[in-house]
Amino acid sequence: MKPFKDKKTLGLTLAILGILLASAVTLLIQFRPTSPDKTVHKTAAIYQDGHLLRRIPLEPGAEDTFTVESGKDGFNAIQVVNGKIGIVDANCPDKLCVKMGMISSGTYPISCLPHKLVIQIEESENSKEEPPVDALTQ
Repeated sequence: MKPFKDKKTLGLTLAILGILLASAVTLLIQFRPTSPDKTVHKTAAIYQDGHLLRRIPLEPGAEDTFTVESGKDGFNAIQVVNGKIGIVDANCPDKLCVKMGMISSGTYPISCLPHKLVIQIEESENSKEEPPVDALTQ
């Protein structure tokens, strides 16, 4: 008795196994623990029309609310709370930027297309270890 009677069943089984394997690898990479010797610092970069307006460190316990003006009457009210940032109010027609909620990782940026505004999280790691010695520091 053959476990796979035709090539279609074998192909479908291999495709499903490939998808499951790729998903498992992606989850392992995404949720890998960080080393205790490294500290991840997150900074929110706010761009409007491609120009950097402001960088805001996202630290636990930090709170801030401010407004970014756009064009004649456009605005986006931005809030920083406990390491997260988001647009809490805007006068754009669809308010998709408000519906995106608060973010704390660089996976998906917040964008308001009518006001040409993008909020992007940048992560940098600082190591507690001594930096390696190179030709310039010897």
